[in-house]
Amino acid sequence: MDKWISILQTYNEILTGAAILLLGLILTIILLRILRQIKRLNRSLQSITKNIQAYFDVIMQEEVPKQEEEEVSEEQALLQRKTIEDMETFVEQERRKQEEEEVFNAVLQEYFS
Repeated sequence: MDKWISILQTYNEILTGAAILLLGLILTIILLRILRQIKRLNRSLQSITKNIQAYFDVIMQEEVPKQEEEEVSEEQALLQRKTIEDMETFVEQERRKQEEEEVFNAVLQEYFS
């Protein structure tokens, strides 16, 4: 035991330096592993982000034609309504002309009878 105490006292500075160096080396290794893990997680996160962006791009590209289809269908519906209204007004005008002709013919028949 006395030998160990004398060795520790003699080489105290060297052993302290070696212990600090060993702890520094261990901490460096631990920090490098942590840094490697962070880089791996960062790559995974970037990959996930790219996939999400690609997914949103696909969704947005699909939504634009849907909106265009909705606009086209709305335009078609407006055109159909206008066509129907035009047909209704045409039929109404024809009916009025026919009624006016009937009234005119009735008046002529009464006048010349």
